[in-house]
Amino acid sequence: MRSFSFNQRVENLFKSYFSTYQNIGIEIDKKKILINIIDSNNLDSASIELIKFEHCHQITFWDGYSQSEIVEAINERDSTKTLKRFMKKLKKILDR
Repeated sequence: MRSFSFNQRVENLFKSYFSTYQNIGIEIDKKKILINIIDSNNLDSASIELIKFEHCHQITFWDGYSQSEIVEAINERDSTKTLKRFMKKLKKILDR
C-alpha cells in the first residue's frame, strides 16, 4: 500500500472538505500550509495556517473577524486532527 506524505494527506483532506467550493484556496510548501477563503470584500478573510517547526507544528485558525485560535501539535497525527477541526469551522463560515 502506498503511503502519503503529510502534505499529500492535508491536500486530500482539503479536497474532501472543499471540493464543491470555488472561493477557497490552498498553498503548500515545505515549511508552511495556508488555506484561506478568497473574498474581495474582506482582505483579512478566514484562514488556517500551519507552520512546520523542527519539533512541532503550529496551527492557527482565524475566523475573519475577531477570533483566533493557535494550537501546537508535536506530531503529524495531532496536526491532522487539529486541521480537520479547523476545516470544519472554515466550512461552516463558507456555508453562511
